[in-house]
Amino acid sequence: MVGNGPGGVELAKNLSGTFDVTVVDREGVPHYSKPMLSLYIAGLVGRKKLFPYSLDWYERKGIELSLKTEAKLIDRGRKVLVTDRGEFQYDVLVLATGARAREPGVEGKEHLLTLRSLDDAEKARRLVEENGEMLIVGGGFIGLELAANLAKAGYRVKLIHRRNTFLGLDEELSSLIRERLEESGVEFHLNVDLLRADSEGVATSGGYVESRVKLCAIGIIPNVEIARKSGVHVGRGVLIDGEFRTSARDVYAIGDCAEYNGTICGTAKGATGHARVLSDLLMGRESSYDFGFRSTVFKFGDLPMVIIGRIRGRGRWLDENVKVFTEGERVVGAVVVGSSGKAFSLEAKIRDGARVSDL
Repeated sequence: MVGNGPGGVELAKNLSGTFDVTVVDREGVPHYSKPMLSLYIAGLVGRKKLFPYSLDWYERKGIELSLKTEAKLIDRGRKVLVTDRGEFQYDVLVLATGARAREPGVEGKEHLLTLRSLDDAEKARRLVEENGEMLIVGGGFIGLELAANLAKAGYRVKLIHRRNTFLGLDEELSSLIRERLEESGVEFHLNVDLLRADSEGVATSGGYVESRVKLCAIGIIPNVEIARKSGVHVGRGVLIDGEFRTSARDVYAIGDCAEYNGTICGTAKGATGHARVLSDLLMGRESSYDFGFRSTVFKFGDLPMVIIGRIRGRGRWLDENVKVFTEGERVVGAVVVGSSGKAFSLEAKIRDGARVSDL
């Protein structure tokens, strides 16, 4: 595996004991939880909590972990991965290289932090502690989770977003998120575009917003460089079929670096789902992944939210926590607010084609 993120480590864990497994990663630490980085920046968890697996765990599982190792090229003819620390032979190679943060194309972008790695989080945490404030550009799940956790920890938080809706949700659900975060102290600047940044704040189409610490969370760019250099077909991500195969023989891709029919999964839950299905396939078991079905868990401070399936079109509240979306009589999606315990059974019913009367 190239990559030690949620997809890479899940796949290594599932295949160890059956295959000789090597994980190559350019970072210098074992796997850590990227979804918890916003909690770490806010000071709500300590550094040790980020690491679910120790170096001893890899050794006990029989996983060879090569850290501070950058994959350079796939020699497809010799079935060798070329790195800056030597060559690794493979029978099967899995690209789990993840993605990097998208940077805005504006003047002064050097004044904007991004959040994708532990190093990014360390820098952001230090600056927030020194200045007591952060302005976040972007209303995706990273920006909203970070804003909520910083506000919960008592920091001054501002968030700017180009729309007045979040995460593909409708205006009602978006307003619910905004109101809960405003109660925690987050100051929103919506329906504005970022124009430029400087050391004291940002200029937007709606005026100047002050903050010495600024972080941009406007999306991701899949890491496809090694695939492209090695002649593996890429689009936005590494192109895969329904069984995670790339255009190169015995080379697969999972997680944020992989693209299936124009879709990038974009979440840790999606990456681990990819890994579980691919591990089954590599061990000869029948399995499949539904690339068209979305299921994502968020927690905005003290507000948990689960988004299931397709959430466009007509929606109706089943109760105070669950809003479902239908096509005809069939339920095709749902949003569960404040009580994620209901989500698992609801997701199974939606996958099985339930009607509203079945819920």
